[in-house]
Amino acid sequence: MISILKFQPNPIRLLLYTEWVMLASCASLAVMELLDLGYLPVQHILILALLGLMGLRLPSGSTSVKVLYTTIEVGLVFYGTVLGYLHILPTLYLIVVIRSCFIFELPGRWIVASLSFILFTLHQVQYVKSITPLVMPEGLHRFWMHQLSELLMFALGLLFVMQFVNTLIAERRMQQQLALAHEQLREYALQIEDYAAVQERNRIARDIHDSLGQALTALNIQLQTAAKLWQVNPEQAKSFLKQAQRLGETAIKEVRQSVSALRVDAPEEKPLAAEIASLVEDCRQATGISISTRINLGATLPPPVVKTLYRLVQEALTNICKHAQATEVQIQLDATPEQVSLTVEDNGRGFNCDSKTTGFGLQGMRERVAALQGNFELKTEPGAGCRITVELPLIQVAK
Repeated sequence: MISILKFQPNPIRLLLYTEWVMLASCASLAVMELLDLGYLPVQHILILALLGLMGLRLPSGSTSVKVLYTTIEVGLVFYGTVLGYLHILPTLYLIVVIRSCFIFELPGRWIVASLSFILFTLHQVQYVKSITPLVMPEGLHRFWMHQLSELLMFALGLLFVMQFVNTLIAERRMQQQLALAHEQLREYALQIEDYAAVQERNRIARDIHDSLGQALTALNIQLQTAAKLWQVNPEQAKSFLKQAQRLGETAIKEVRQSVSALRVDAPEEKPLAAEIASLVEDCRQATGISISTRINLGATLPPPVVKTLYRLVQEALTNICKHAQATEVQIQLDATPEQVSLTVEDNGRGFNCDSKTTGFGLQGMRERVAALQGNFELKTEPGAGCRITVELPLIQVAK
């Protein structure tokens, strides 16, 4: 029931004030009638007052309420014609048409405008019938021309009012849509900002995992080996402790590099071949695994690709040291102007891809490759080692 009888204030206050001015001009005719005839047309004033008050609230509920509201307005105007106030008809019908533009959609507005024109025409016909006998024959032609011009002016007034109010309503709706679109864009910007923050946290997490993870894993292996050899061969244990110390320094270096990477003025990194050689040497000293490398960089690699390849090799060696139990590892890196290919293969125990849940390391490798629109392929099975193949496009990264 509340939704059916729902009303709203006039959305454009300027038009409401314009209606009041039009009604006031009609009321001024009542004052002139008072001065001319000596009595005040109370019913005239009441009709104008009711129409003015009805403009404060416009129906926005069901169609039946809107139709009833408009019918009451037209009824008040029609009652005014019964009382003989034909001189204010055009103004009152224009007010009804203005309000209909806020109540109905475009088809309903044209129906109200057409109905107003028909009623006004009928009133004019009745007026002509009553006044024609009083007009002198020589002035009859001029009288008809006056009536036709009045109808034409009223029709033009209706068209102007319809066009003007429809334009105002369309502009108001456009402003509301723009405000809504602005709010949605602001929400989208906040969502993108949150997404960028999540992506940055994931990137930092991958960097810490790939850099510190490899160094701390090797450090842990060195310390465990030194603890086992301390009672049996202290001298050999000391060599493992020295290696553990060096790995600790490497871990500190990785922390500094991670912090430096977050700075805008971060220094340039070493060549990729030298970085991979350092990773291979650390892994060889920590585990004794035989690692062979073949690097053929026939093209200059963009910094994002260099960093991604370094982290991929680092994570692959970390996984081999922790899980593979391999004795041999082969690293092959080839670059052309179109793409760069990386292959890391070991002869370790492998694993079952279908039953093994992917760890954070492999997930991070896939995410890094996907970020550069590359291809990541993992081939492994129990007892047959593991082979990782990565292809990164260089043309798209350059763009």
